[in-house]
Amino acid sequence: MSALSFSRRALLAATGGGLAGIVIAGSAFALASGFEAYSREGFEAALKGDKPVLVHVHASWCPTCKKQEVVFNELAKTPEFAKLKPIRVDFDMDGDFKKTYAITSQSIILVFKGGKEIARSGGVTDKDKLAAIVAAAVK
Repeated sequence: MSALSFSRRALLAATGGGLAGIVIAGSAFALASGFEAYSREGFEAALKGDKPVLVHVHASWCPTCKKQEVVFNELAKTPEFAKLKPIRVDFDMDGDFKKTYAITSQSIILVFKGGKEIARSGGVTDKDKLAAIVAAAVK
């Protein structure tokens, strides 16, 4: 038996017969304060709700997304943010959302009111600009 074969068998045994444990652990990352992880059902319910929906299209490997997350953690303490339904879409995992809303890159922020997209911004990391997006969403 080669070392490579042994390594594969040891990896399979350590992960319970598959790589699912590694994938799940690798994709589990903390959400910014107040954000809910995207699910189709949760998103559709949020669109029908009374609050504007703020969507952050995030990738765990994206430095811009990480900067946005830091700012959203600060903005989560504001009264305006409490008036939103914030949802985070995982750029690498939530392909149905990306296809439906023509998302081609990460670090995109979308705002929905009354079930309709009313604003979209990409790559913004400036706290004042993100605060303005939040404030405009709840007007």
